[in-house]
Amino acid sequence: MKRLALLAAFGLLLGTTGCAFTPDPQKDLLEGTSSHAIYKLPPETLLTMARGLLVEQGYELLPTSDPLYVKTTWRIAGNVDIGASWSRVMVQAIRLDDGRTVVRAYRMNYTTNGRAASHPGSFAGQKESKDAGSAGGGSAGGTTGGGQVGRYVMGEPMSPTKPTVYRANDFEWALLGRVDPKLATHLQSRVNAYLAEGKHPAMTEEPAGDLPAAPTEGHL
Repeated sequence: MKRLALLAAFGLLLGTTGCAFTPDPQKDLLEGTSSHAIYKLPPETLLTMARGLLVEQGYELLPTSDPLYVKTTWRIAGNVDIGASWSRVMVQAIRLDDGRTVVRAYRMNYTTNGRAASHPGSFAGQKESKDAGSAGGGSAGGTTGGGQVGRYVMGEPMSPTKPTVYRANDFEWALLGRVDPKLATHLQSRVNAYLAEGKHPAMTEEPAGDLPAAPTEGHL
């Protein structure tokens, strides 16, 4: 059976106070729990599942030299002539000394508004492809340093900000659900029961108490 250990993270997260929470406490707790997961599966198996999820979410995969690392091209939402959100995901599987695996996923976001004239070194105006790899600046239709190839679109999308990178806890939770759907359902039921008591820090000003017992390694 595809099992994983949560290293008592569930109980620890339910007891956390003083952290920044979103308006969705269930999302906070579930995604926070999955970020502490340690899988009893080889990293290659986990990355195969991760690739499948990324494709389902509309991402296109790029080749990488590291077999335990996956990254995507930019997924663009919106009209680049007016304003668009650019998103890419990077997933790394880390093999532990005891043979287990941890997975870390990160999302890079980039917002553009309108277009500007093309110029060398522009960041978002290049189109990546699975064949060319990740391009990072250069001349139109040409080859950049290091063997990278880029192609400009008609006018560069411009942005007032730099890309931001943050932990993609939502993707890690989706991966946990793909690896072990029964475990994901069990965690959801426990989180719902906990929230029903109104003890989550986002729902009360009092510190959380009487927390459910944390799961032991490999058992729930």
